[in-house]
Amino acid sequence: MEKCIVTSVDELTLVLSPDKAKARDIAGWGKLAEQIIAEFNALAGLEGVFGKQEKMDGKIPQGYSTAYRYGDNPFYFAAAYHPDHPAMGVIIKFSAYSWRVYCERRGTDARGLLLSVKSDLYKSRLSRIDFAVDYMDWDMSVDDIYQRLIGGQLEIRNYKAECSHSRITSYEENGVAGTFYVGSKKTGTRLFLRVYDKKKEQTEQKGHRLEEALRAESWVRFEAVFKGGYAHQLTDLIMAAGEGGLPDLIADKVAEKYRFYDLENKQYTDFTAALMEKPDASSQRLRLASPRDNGLANSLLHLVNGSGLFAILYKCDGIWGGESSKTLLAYLYGRYKKEYVPNDDALLWLKKHKTEMGKQTLEDELGLLEDFLAQKTGKGKTG
Repeated sequence: MEKCIVTSVDELTLVLSPDKAKARDIAGWGKLAEQIIAEFNALAGLEGVFGKQEKMDGKIPQGYSTAYRYGDNPFYFAAAYHPDHPAMGVIIKFSAYSWRVYCERRGTDARGLLLSVKSDLYKSRLSRIDFAVDYMDWDMSVDDIYQRLIGGQLEIRNYKAECSHSRITSYEENGVAGTFYVGSKKTGTRLFLRVYDKKKEQTEQKGHRLEEALRAESWVRFEAVFKGGYAHQLTDLIMAAGEGGLPDLIADKVAEKYRFYDLENKQYTDFTAALMEKPDASSQRLRLASPRDNGLANSLLHLVNGSGLFAILYKCDGIWGGESSKTLLAYLYGRYKKEYVPNDDALLWLKKHKTEMGKQTLEDELGLLEDFLAQKTGKGKTG
């Protein structure tokens, strides 16, 4: 089999949001959420693809309480909402397996889905999308790339040739890395990269792409996960990509953030160079504000690094046990709710920033903090 590069969307999550006026109506939110799910079901053809809608009991998306699955399938799919929190909207969560089945049976892709579910009842946007770049039958191994990265022969750069300082972690068996991550997978992180042996994964787990794995001599996957603000921007870029333009957009965005540079040969690796040869699919770059330009993120950074809060929590746990820090935080929260009166600086800051910052989520803001902390700590092997 001749070596090739295949790009795809591995999985995605959508949030369907009502307009702001309706989002404030908690009393009527449950009924509206059910209408939104019914509308999405009809436009996306969920029951025709997966089966009859049923209440979901277990594995409800985190933070939500009312959820539905469709059909009795071996994969994960959920549509969910929380009756007390209309601002959270309705979440539509595809796993990698369910997304592949949906695309095959529906004859569509991410762009087709986004265009088909447009509605006057809600606004839809991605909150997560995973872009996959599969190197089929290339003479490469995950462990070799990883060892060269931590050994200083390779570095990761972005489209501006800036070196990444994201932490690198690996999962190893007998000293051989079968998977490594660039960046943090924590809640709030906007972007991270997973590189792994897809052939090994599918053959060992008897996965849903086992036949492809058995036909391939080798199969290394680079999976870039875009969340929060990055995913929001990609919603518009995907819909504007044009018919058949999604594969090149995926290559463009992965290469925008992750370019592997050979420091010994002073050039990009062959697998990165091949990805960069794909046509430029978008002139718009993915950008989010730096925490250094954001007062709230700076305040959060101070709480984590400079305020001494974590040291106090540590001392409490050391004296009175592991639950005492929770008791202290609950006490402080109670004092805040009962007694805090904002000063003029806080009121002016909120007036100035509320509208603009309201366009993103708290998770986006935490992602800014995670990225800034990663820049402070640098990258390194954790095993």
